[in-house]
Amino acid sequence: MNTRIMQALSVITLFGMVGLFPGRMHATQSGDPVSDGPGIRPGIAASEGELTTAVQARLSRGEAFQSRLRYAEAEREYRIAAATARRQGHLPSLAMWRLANAHYHAGQHSQAALVLDQLAAEAARVGDLGVEALALFNAAWVDGQAGRGRQAGVRVAQLRRLMESPYMPSAIRRHLGARLDSLSDLAVER
Repeated sequence: MNTRIMQALSVITLFGMVGLFPGRMHATQSGDPVSDGPGIRPGIAASEGELTTAVQARLSRGEAFQSRLRYAEAEREYRIAAATARRQGHLPSLAMWRLANAHYHAGQHSQAALVLDQLAAEAARVGDLGVEALALFNAAWVDGQAGRGRQAGVRVAQLRRLMESPYMPSAIRRHLGARLDSLSDLAVER
């Protein structure tokens, strides 16, 4: 396929990624009424340094596959993007978010939640509380949507403990705190 066409598809897909998860899957949506400012964006953003040329190329390929509903191929590209980011010394937050997204849309909700759990664990190891919190919230959301309220409840309990950290970014604390207070986004067994 022509390189310009592929680039155009990648750009269209990138901008379209905002709408792939249902509205409430976007734990950081800026247009959301509970959002607290421009620092909160849809999904989970790329970590500092993550978007190297090699990682961007794999993400673009994954987006192209996902836009054609070829989730297995998209998952493969996102896994490679995440491995590449790790090898280069970066937290693969965007690559893992996209991988979870592909699993979710392929109907593999348990796998999507596991990927988000893995991202939360990796973020904890490098001290990125914001990514850890967003990954936990989204894993709980996926579990709630899949009817796994008990698992969602476990993740919410972890998230509540994490939110108590004085090092949690204030915008994320306010944003997720509002959602946790109402639990309207989550189908959690109480």
